[in-house]
Amino acid sequence: MTKRTSLLLLVILLLSACGQQAPVVRSPRQEQAIDLNQRAQRAFMRGEYQTAAGLYGNALQIDVAIENIDGVAINLLNLAKVNIALNKPDIAQRYLDQILRDKALQYQGQHMAAASVQYSLLRLRAGDIPAAASWADKAVDLCTSGCELNPVIANLRANIAIQSGDSEQALYWSVRAVSANRGESKIEYANALRLQGQAKMLKQDFEAALPSLDEALSIDKTLGLPEKIRQDLHLLAQVNEKLGRTELAGQYRDRAARVASMLLK
Repeated sequence: MTKRTSLLLLVILLLSACGQQAPVVRSPRQEQAIDLNQRAQRAFMRGEYQTAAGLYGNALQIDVAIENIDGVAINLLNLAKVNIALNKPDIAQRYLDQILRDKALQYQGQHMAAASVQYSLLRLRAGDIPAAASWADKAVDLCTSGCELNPVIANLRANIAIQSGDSEQALYWSVRAVSANRGESKIEYANALRLQGQAKMLKQDFEAALPSLDEALSIDKTLGLPEKIRQDLHLLAQVNEKLGRTELAGQYRDRAARVASMLLK
């Protein structure tokens, strides 16, 4: 599994400017920034990352101009995430640094925690597992009262354990991640199921990995997420190969290849 693929196994929830506790009456400029943010989210979900980056950038400019601090943090986080998807980690890190190293603005702990989670993902992608774990610890410290990122952090912990080859910790955290994400975001729940499947693969318990991966595939197909569907199919091919089901494994590989070919268009 490539580092790029491993990174994409965990997706941080898209943050919406309208998700914050906004005042009853918003200024026209704030309404404009929220509209741009929401359009960017939809573009990101369609895989139109360049379009999303442009829209998030425009929303950020407005929020900076009117000093909407929550909006600034949200758009910086989303710009970092988009650039991770675009395979531009240096640019993503610069956006995260604007949150983590800002001496003038005071960002919410949840936004600082989200930045730490993304920093951890960048370190994981670079193969620096100790640094990834350190940033995950920082995310935990920052995710205090009112923070809603604990399910995402559980996914991150499971992902770090999987990439380090620690089967016991991978299974421990993936079980916690599935429990934490059940009933929450469907995207993160599917991610947790996929991670649980991988953890069971690390334990060489391939038969037990199948239900988690099948459920992840079902959710990802419902959500219409091609890259996630490709990952699910690829893992199902690996599991069935290990179980000696060569023909079925080949079918999953062919299906994964067909989805992948559409991602390149």
